[in-house]
Amino acid sequence: MTIGIDISMLNYQGSGVANYTFNLVKNLLKYDKKDDYRLFYSSLRRPKNFYYLKELKKIGADIFELSLPITFLETAWGRLNIIEPELFIGKVDVFVASDYLRPPTFKGTRVVTTVHDLIWKIFPEYHEERIIRAHEKKLAKTIKYNDSIIADSKNTKKDLLKYYPKVKEKNVHVIYPGIGEQYKKMSSSKYPGNFVLYAGAVEPRKNLETAIRVFHDLVTFRAKSRKPYADFKFLIAGRGGWKNENILPLIKKLGLKKKIKFMGYVAEKDLPYLYSAAKVFMFLSLYEGFGLPPLETAACGTPTLLYANSSLKEIFKPGYPYTKKGKELETLKKLIDEKPNVKKFMYDFSWKNYCAEFLKIIAS
Repeated sequence: MTIGIDISMLNYQGSGVANYTFNLVKNLLKYDKKDDYRLFYSSLRRPKNFYYLKELKKIGADIFELSLPITFLETAWGRLNIIEPELFIGKVDVFVASDYLRPPTFKGTRVVTTVHDLIWKIFPEYHEERIIRAHEKKLAKTIKYNDSIIADSKNTKKDLLKYYPKVKEKNVHVIYPGIGEQYKKMSSSKYPGNFVLYAGAVEPRKNLETAIRVFHDLVTFRAKSRKPYADFKFLIAGRGGWKNENILPLIKKLGLKKKIKFMGYVAEKDLPYLYSAAKVFMFLSLYEGFGLPPLETAACGTPTLLYANSSLKEIFKPGYPYTKKGKELETLKKLIDEKPNVKKFMYDFSWKNYCAEFLKIIAS
């Protein structure tokens, strides 16, 4: 079987969708030796030293690169429904579309797509109108052509069927993404000192303002005339997102400029060291399609402060010490002081299992 995959979402290096795309392709190439893969990638100005493409090429990936911006594909694929990627990669049996765009394909080509979440639908205020339009058009075509859909969680499937009742339930398959094998306990000497950590995009849905306020309460907390957490820092790793202009004024207002460090993009190979060194990972997101960072952090032995909302209530076994609104500081102190063994709450989310289920859907 010949399988084409749109990997253009790798443009968003450091994002959840880029990590998913990279790990999906890398592991399909690793575990599936009988099918032929052709990867379609388009970017007008791809980053220098682009880790994802370099790694995929190292393992022999067949990549067809075009110098076309994503905005061009939005018009060609989203609005006009023209220019089949098979014009460049050749006829395929199955084409795997991204979560963002559904291109036209040659007659007889089956299309499979992933829906990571419906954040743009449920929280439109967090997104640009252009992004919302592209997602809407993509899903409209997904429904029209009766494509197979992979959802990252039961919660995403539930949201999909709720907001798009024309979607046939039999076409929606839930597969939980895997945790990379590199995520395990590492030496903390690379990142010394006491700190809490956040890794991900800096955008409203991630609820960083609440995390910053909780951190402020932590470092100013007094117990018997002393501040036991006064030396803690808050490291924020990840790319800048959107609508985050309130973050820096809040940090200044709370007097935390010397306590909070923005690290920018952190290479995937460094994340296990960072996760391992943190006392607690702060992930007070309001909504997630899956929520991989808390699992990666747990694999490194570090607990996460998080709510049991959206898909986040699915990712750990019953008994995990989730927090609630108003109880964040109390839970955070408990996680720091008691150092719970979070690995015992983990399910076996592996990319090997993911690929096996993915290939079953493609072959069905």
